[in-house]
Amino acid sequence: MAEVAALTEDLNDKRNQLATLEATIERCTAQLGRAETLVVLLADEGIRWKETVEKIQVEIDNLVGNVFLSCACISYYGGFTGEYRKMLTDKWTIEAKEREIPCSDVFSLAAVMGDPVTIRGW
Repeated sequence: MAEVAALTEDLNDKRNQLATLEATIERCTAQLGRAETLVVLLADEGIRWKETVEKIQVEIDNLVGNVFLSCACISYYGGFTGEYRKMLTDKWTIEAKEREIPCSDVFSLAAVMGDPVTIRGW
């Protein structure tokens, strides 16, 4: 009887160990799944950051010309129509490129001087 009781106790201990190990396996599998998801998302985020850095670098390179064109727009637009303003902006952009002043290929005063959140609110 003592030997049966000892074996039963040993069996119960082994079952508890098995349950603990199964719970650990389940937890580790869940963590591994979350880690894989995180790695994929971080890789995508890295690509997005790289594209953002390249875009910002282009904006920095064109900053001088864009600010120059913005000043011209603010100074000279006055009461002109939208069509005439577009023609002026296109002409100034071409002239800036000819004089090797770095500026955006398609200039927009709202894009350079505006705040996207405020503009969206309008």
